[in-house]
Amino acid sequence: MDIEYRQRKKRRYPWWVKTVDQITTETDKARLSKPQMNFLMHRVLVEGEKAKAAIETSKDVVAGKIRDKVPGYSVRDLALHYAANTYQSGTIGSLGDPLFNPLPGLQEIQNTWKLHPPQSLGLPAWEASPQEAAETVEKAAVQLGSPMIGITTINPDWLSAGVEISPDVDEVTVDGRTRILPERLKYVISVIGVCPPDLTLRSQTELGAAGDRAGYEAFGMATTRLLRFIKGLGYTAIDGISFGPQIPHAIASGLGELGRMNRMINPIFGGNVRLGCIFTDLPLAIDKPIDFGLQRFCVGCKKCATSCPPQALSLEDHPVWEPFNQWQASGKKAYFEDNQSCGDFQLGKDLYCSTCLSVCPWSKQDKTALHELAHIMGAKLPFLSSLLTKMDDLFGYGRISEKQKLEEWWDLENPVRGVDSNQGK
Repeated sequence: MDIEYRQRKKRRYPWWVKTVDQITTETDKARLSKPQMNFLMHRVLVEGEKAKAAIETSKDVVAGKIRDKVPGYSVRDLALHYAANTYQSGTIGSLGDPLFNPLPGLQEIQNTWKLHPPQSLGLPAWEASPQEAAETVEKAAVQLGSPMIGITTINPDWLSAGVEISPDVDEVTVDGRTRILPERLKYVISVIGVCPPDLTLRSQTELGAAGDRAGYEAFGMATTRLLRFIKGLGYTAIDGISFGPQIPHAIASGLGELGRMNRMINPIFGGNVRLGCIFTDLPLAIDKPIDFGLQRFCVGCKKCATSCPPQALSLEDHPVWEPFNQWQASGKKAYFEDNQSCGDFQLGKDLYCSTCLSVCPWSKQDKTALHELAHIMGAKLPFLSSLLTKMDDLFGYGRISEKQKLEEWWDLENPVRGVDSNQGK
């Protein structure tokens, strides 16, 4: 049959890599035999008990190397291995076909023992100073899928109604309609998931919705992996997303400031972020909040509000103390939004909007010198926000709605997940 070779728009490799018509490994069809089941699958499906015995032996080998302080073998190293393996076993097999899928046996034999803390191997929990522990958690988080984390301590006032903290419980306890958190889980790790900006700029379409969901999935996967990492160090960690809003603790941990959209704006990724968090008893050094001029900047910008399709965002010149409705918490001075109109707009179109997040001038990821200058001016001279926003509009940095530009996304040469932040540089 005829085969059409792909014509690449951009070279995948440097100039010294060339394409050829045949693979460079010499083959001989006359000598060909069919590949057999690989060794691991054979062990799982045919020699299950032998594989289980081998895994039990491997536990002793790993624990012994950790005790002997062999380089590359520590409780921390094992915890990272365990966390990085969170989703690996779920990708093996033939789409759940019970006849061909080795997943159940493989998961039981290859992966399950790594779910246990070091204490189950006769090893002590990992110990370090709070400063080293914080650096370790951030290093792990970046490798496990989050570009940035922040650390603070729980503020009981920021937990949802019906959530309490007590020194008298050792694990999360339900008492009627009240959920009680152990007091020892006092550290909060806020996790960022970045939405691909080239998708979210196509908001109010399925492409835009894909970008928004990618941000949620990014923090969800990173949070799950980081939970496993901390448990692998020998400490307790729970997902905190259902215990209260994510934004207050994220802001307290230095991940951003509260903007006009009543959402957190990060100085690197702008509003194009979704947030998760972890509660843990691992002693950590905490981060301080930040100020990059956003409170003054948002006074004159208003781009998120003027771009909002249901006009749900505030156009007031200054934040206020009074919430918009009963669904919002008082006690903060903010640009409260009409969250009901926002939700109705999205539900009625079966979409995730995120228009406000994507059009924020801080959300651009194409790091030109001009954009860097604009960010510096925004941070140091925030009273120029109105002028900077007009320049932003003039150069076409707004929601993409034209048919041709919407469809151009499939032809873009994007960095991974559409994000190339060069953060900190």
